[in-house]
Amino acid sequence: MLGSKSGFVSRVKEIAPEVTVTHRMIHRQALASRTFPRELQAISDNAIKIVNYVKSMPVNTRLFKQLCKDLDSEHQLLLFYTKVRWLSKGNVLNRVFELREELKMFLDMQDKEPIFFNDPLWKPRLAYSADIFDQLQGKDTTVIHFVDTLRAFVAKMKNWSRKVSSGNFAMFEKLCEVAEGREEETESCLQN
Repeated sequence: MLGSKSGFVSRVKEIAPEVTVTHRMIHRQALASRTFPRELQAISDNAIKIVNYVKSMPVNTRLFKQLCKDLDSEHQLLLFYTKVRWLSKGNVLNRVFELREELKMFLDMQDKEPIFFNDPLWKPRLAYSADIFDQLQGKDTTVIHFVDTLRAFVAKMKNWSRKVSSGNFAMFEKLCEVAEGREEETESCLQN
């Protein structure tokens, strides 16, 4: 289908021989996302485990949906994560962040409270991870737009690093929401 000898690539190169072909552009970024710091990777893994627990049984899904409905939550469903569509990881992290209190309550009712909910750094790290993935995603993203976004993101990282070292978290919306009044904890969570 994409073939360089008889597929799409060869036909494009007949018309525009100077074109550069990039195979699996997003796949490279998926591999890069696996180099997250260990602490942030654990947050992501824990969030996915929570989602899998709730979504694995239809009764859990219905109970969680009813709980969210009763609490007038903004969302009533969790998003399912698959490794094939790595961009869904950011959406999953965002939804878990938005429904974190409902999830804690649901897991308490199920007598399945994970230890990490009691960790004071779990919420700021979840917020930070969700913010990072927000920066790399968007609706109707094309490869060209994605490359531009990735370049801009790398450039922003230098600026963000400088600002975070001086205690300014304004560029991380969810982290600011969590960090209000807890600046020391948030700085230490990002440095660990």
